[in-house]
Amino acid sequence: MITMRIKPGLRLLTTSLLGLTLLSAIAPSQAAPARYYKWQGADRVICAQTSPGWGWTRLNGFYVKSDCSI
Repeated sequence: MITMRIKPGLRLLTTSLLGLTLLSAIAPSQAAPARYYKWQGADRVICAQTSPGWGWTRLNGFYVKSDCSI
């Protein structure tokens, strides 16, 4: 019978990786809905998750739908 000896450091690493893999598979992974905001530019207001660029100001409040409705 052939037996292989595993170094203690390698055994700890292997056990840790296996444990993390199992934990990540078991743990529920639910993300919250992305928030949308109204952004005001020089001549219009749009709805987006992030700033459209320089010169835009985020207005108060947040929304769940991409058309900025509740």
